[in-house]
Amino acid sequence: MLLYAGIPALVTAFLWVTSSNELSFPQILAAFLLCWIPWAAYEEWYRGPRQEIPLFSLLAAMYWLTYVVPLFWSSHTLALTTGVTRLREQSVTEALYLVLMGVAALWAGMRAARGWRWRPSKQLDVPQNPWRWHYLRMVLVLSAAVRILVPITALGEGGRQVLVNIESVVPSVVFVILLRSYLRGHAIGADKALLAGYFLLALIVGLSSGWLGTFVALGIICITAFVYERRQFPVAAILVVLPVILFLQPGKARFRERYWQGGGPSESYAQGYSERVGFWLEASAQAWGNALTDLSGEGLRKLSSDTLTRLSLLQQTANVIEMTPRQVPYQDGRLYSYVPITFVPRFLWPAKPSISDANKWYQISYHLTLPANLESVGIAVGTLTESYINFGWLGPVAVMFCLGFGLGVFQTVFLRVASGMLLSSIGVALLPGFLSVESQMAVYVAGLVQQVAFALIILAPVLVLRSGERGQGRDASGDAVDSQGKP
Repeated sequence: MLLYAGIPALVTAFLWVTSSNELSFPQILAAFLLCWIPWAAYEEWYRGPRQEIPLFSLLAAMYWLTYVVPLFWSSHTLALTTGVTRLREQSVTEALYLVLMGVAALWAGMRAARGWRWRPSKQLDVPQNPWRWHYLRMVLVLSAAVRILVPITALGEGGRQVLVNIESVVPSVVFVILLRSYLRGHAIGADKALLAGYFLLALIVGLSSGWLGTFVALGIICITAFVYERRQFPVAAILVVLPVILFLQPGKARFRERYWQGGGPSESYAQGYSERVGFWLEASAQAWGNALTDLSGEGLRKLSSDTLTRLSLLQQTANVIEMTPRQVPYQDGRLYSYVPITFVPRFLWPAKPSISDANKWYQISYHLTLPANLESVGIAVGTLTESYINFGWLGPVAVMFCLGFGLGVFQTVFLRVASGMLLSSIGVALLPGFLSVESQMAVYVAGLVQQVAFALIILAPVLVLRSGERGQGRDASGDAVDSQGKP
C-alpha cells in the first residue's frame, strides 16, 4: 500500500503545501490519481522482466508534468489576444477530469494491443563484422557534416523531410546503436570519440538554433538506451538533465526575440555557434540571478511561473473547455483531415497542405494569436485536448483508445529487446516524438512511416536477417547464420 500509493501521496502533498493557489478537493484528488497512474505502471514494469521500454508510464508521467505541476505551481491565467484572462476553477477541474479520461483510455488501448500476436519472424540485427560497423561510423560522420554544412531548405520544401531524416533520424539511430555497444563494453576508442562528438555537435547546433528540444531529445535517447542495456533508469542522469532544462528555459524567449525576429529560425545563423549559445547561457544566467537576488521572492515566483507556463497544457485545456462549444462548435473530426496525407512524402506532392494548418486554426479560434503573427508563433494544444475540440467528452475515450492501441503496437514491434538491435534502436530514436504530448495528432504521426523506411534503407548494407529462435552460429565474416548456414 505504501509502495503504490504512499509515494504519489507524498509527492502530491508536497506540491499542495508549496502551492500558493486555492485548490479544491476534487482537484487534489485528480492530481493524486494522475501521479499514481504512472508510478503504478512503473512499479509493474520494474517488478517484471523489463524486456521493453515502459512507454505508458513515460506518457502518463508527461501528462502529470504538463497538467498537475502547473495546477499547483503556476497561475490559472492565460494570455489571450483580448488580454490576460483568469480561468474559472470549474474549467480547471474539468480539464483534470479530461486528462484522467484520456490517460485511462490510452492505458486501455495499449492494454488491448497486448493481444497483437504478430511479431517480426526475423530480427534485423547488426552483426560484429568490422566493415559493417565502419559503415555505421561513416554514416554518422557524413550525416553530422550534412547537418553543419547543408541548410534545411537546400532541397526546397519538397526535400525538407528528406534532409530532416538525414540530419536527425538516421544519425540518431546510429548514435543509439553505438551507445548500446559502448554500454555492452564492445566499443572501440573511435566509437567513444564519435559518441561524444555527435552529442556535443547536436547539442550546440540545437541550442544555437533556438531549440531546447534537441537537448531534451538527446537526454531521452541516452536514458532509454541505458534502460535497454541495464534494465533500470539512470536516476543520477535524470537528476542532472532536469535542472539543466529548467536553467535553460528562461533564456529561450530572449534568444528567439533576438535571433528569430523577421525570418524564423534561419535568422539565427547570421552569427557563429559559440556566440549564439553563449547568448542563451548568459540570458538564462541573468534571469536566474535576478530572480535569486530578489529578496522579496517575487522574482523567483514569477520566473518559476513563466517557466512552468511554457511547459503547461492545463491553462490551454481549461480555455478550450470554457469556449467549446459555447463559442467554438465541435469540429466533428475536421482537424484530423491532414492525418491521412502525412504518410505521403512532400517530394511526391509538393503542394501538400501544411501540417501546421490545424495549429493555426486553433490559435486564431481560441484567441491565442493574432493572424498577423501566425508565421512567427506556433502554439499546440495536444492530441488529448484536440480530441475534445472535435468530439467533446467522447473524444478522449475514442481517440485516445485508438492512439493507445497504435502506440501499443509500436511498443511491441520497436521498443522490445527481442525486436533486434536495429528495430529497437529505431524505436529509441523516435521515442522523443511520442513523448511530446503537446503535439496535435497530425504532427504526432507525421512522417513516421517515412522515418522508419528511410532509416532501414540507409542502414540496409549493415543488416542481416536473423531468426529469433534458430539463430545458431556465425560464418567466417562474423555474420550470424542459421542452422542451414544461411545469413
